[in-house]
Amino acid sequence: MSETQPERPRSAGAPPGQAGGREPATAIVLAGGGSTRMGARKSLLPFRGKPLIQHVSQQLSPRFDEILISANDPRELSFLNVPVVRDEVPGQGPLRAIISCLAVSHHDLNFVIACDIPWVDAALLERLQRETPGCDCVVPITDAGHYEPLFAFYRKSVLPAMRQTIEAGERRVTAAFSRCRVTTVAILAPCEIVNVNTL
Repeated sequence: MSETQPERPRSAGAPPGQAGGREPATAIVLAGGGSTRMGARKSLLPFRGKPLIQHVSQQLSPRFDEILISANDPRELSFLNVPVVRDEVPGQGPLRAIISCLAVSHHDLNFVIACDIPWVDAALLERLQRETPGCDCVVPITDAGHYEPLFAFYRKSVLPAMRQTIEAGERRVTAAFSRCRVTTVAILAPCEIVNVNTL
C-alpha cells in the first residue's frame, strides 16, 4: 500500500487548534480491484463474521457525514446501502478512483482509505484531521520516508493536480504531491496502519 516519493513536503507542526466544531467530511473507501494472492476481491473477504468492506464502513460511519465507496460493480456492494462511485476511466488505479470520488463528494474535506485496512486507528485519524486547515492534503509518512496515501485526507482543491498528474501518464497518488500543498504526519509503521496482508 505504501508509496515512496523522493521529495518530502513540509512536516506538520503543532495542531492548529481549529476553533468551533469539526469540519464536515466524507469518507471514501477504495474497493476496486481484486487480490490475485487471495483469489477474490479483498473488499468481500470475510473478516470477523462480515465482509471486510462492511467492517471498515461501519467504523467510519459515526465519524463522517457521508460515506462513498469506489468500485466498478455497484451490484456487488448494494448491501452496504451507501453510494458506489464508478471510476471516470476504469483501470487506472487508486489515483483515478480518488479523482472520481472527490468530484462527486458533497464535502470539501475527504478521508481516503483502502478497503483492506480492517482497523481504523481513531487516534491517528484525529491527528490527521487536526492538520487539515490550510493545506490540500494530509498524509502519514513513516520514519523510512514512505507515504501512506490510502489513509489520508484530501480536499477538493487537489483535483486539478491529480488530473494533471494522470493526464501526464503517471498513476501513483504520490506523484501529484509536488503540485499541491501537502502536510505530513509522522507515524511508526507498521503499528498504526495495518492491512490484511500483514495480519
